[in-house]
Amino acid sequence: MADELQFRRDLYRGTAADYDEFRPPYPRALTDDLLRRAGTSGDNRLLDLGCGTGQITFAVCDHFAEVWAVDQEAETVAFAREKAARAGIDNVRWLAQCAEDVAAESLFARVTAGNAFHRMPRERVAQLAMQWLVPGGHVALVWSSTPWLGDAPWQQTLLNISMEWADRLDARNRVPSNFEAHIAARPHVDVLRDAGFEIVGRFEFVAVHEWSVETLIGFAYSTSILPRTVVGAHAEAFERDVRERLLAVEPSGVFRDKISAAYDLGRRP
Repeated sequence: MADELQFRRDLYRGTAADYDEFRPPYPRALTDDLLRRAGTSGDNRLLDLGCGTGQITFAVCDHFAEVWAVDQEAETVAFAREKAARAGIDNVRWLAQCAEDVAAESLFARVTAGNAFHRMPRERVAQLAMQWLVPGGHVALVWSSTPWLGDAPWQQTLLNISMEWADRLDARNRVPSNFEAHIAARPHVDVLRDAGFEIVGRFEFVAVHEWSVETLIGFAYSTSILPRTVVGAHAEAFERDVRERLLAVEPSGVFRDKISAAYDLGRRP
């Protein structure tokens, strides 16, 4: 089955600062578990695809001799590179390019992709990962949930607000309309398996997170549907709408969320 989905290359333009500030990090339990299951000796190399502003890279880079952090959006890579420089992190090579264009001169022990594999040409990247990895190396596809996916009244309200504004701003067409059905019909693990990986398993974690109105607005600006570049001059009206409607269902202004995070782990034989 051809992986025919096409995502625009500037999907997250203008989101780097919001993404870095308002996206909750992957649970520490998840990254610790991944490091334990996949193993690391401290002298290995990691390839982090679709790295964004470095949510995986920064969490694990001190466990590797070298990390390549790759993202197709140059603005995001520049943000992460500057953040690393301020923190004195010097073992990460930041690359602004598509995952399928990586040209590695030596092999990696681990390949990761956080909330990003669905936007890549999956078959091609999975096949390349087999070439990038040492025998016995692992690929980990990591994801986490979004705050408007849940049964709580405030989550349903936030979902309705997001969809209404996406329609108002004609933003739904920023992502392929069929991508969720496409992924459901051919899950990531099937793509990895067909590329030759042994599937180790899926490992799930839950972390409790408390949102405020302001951090939920910031999260919306970190998304591909409602970034600041799309909301634009409507920002004041958008933020007022979010604030008024969320506080109407949860006057305390504290929005408790159980964030679900997981990773699918594959091993190169």
